[in-house]
Amino acid sequence: MESSVAEIGVKGVSSGAGATFVSRYLDYCLNKRDKHKVFVSRPDRFRIIDDPDELESPDIIVSVIDPLPSLLMEGAVNISEMMEFNGDVIWLVNRDNSGVNRHILKKYLGFIPDYSQEEIPREIICRAEYNCIELPEIVRLKGIEDLADHIAKKFSLKV
Repeated sequence: MESSVAEIGVKGVSSGAGATFVSRYLDYCLNKRDKHKVFVSRPDRFRIIDDPDELESPDIIVSVIDPLPSLLMEGAVNISEMMEFNGDVIWLVNRDNSGVNRHILKKYLGFIPDYSQEEIPREIICRAEYNCIELPEIVRLKGIEDLADHIAKKFSLKV
């Protein structure tokens, strides 16, 4: 792999965390896919991997958390593993909403996650699917876009 391509691992700490959703949007932001192109596994400047079995030595791992208590408990082992990981780990709360008790989330995790992405209404996701268009054409995902900016700055690449 070229030295100019950074490897980003995206790992959902539970089955419902939305790692694939996050990785696709992150790929869109970092690699600047053309609007109507299907996502491909060809890295431009960043290789985004959302398959835990492929994670060998990524430059950064994005740990995706669903704030639902049952999913946090399901992912407890993965959360512990990520906290002990020697590399760079960035934490993203996916499906963040006003019902999430920040104090309890911080108390359970022992830290405040780095980024959060608001919950996307199902109607918007369905509209994109039924119209065969990419989600970014309908709605901007500010939390993931901020994360992409952070990653690009870390590697001194302009997005």
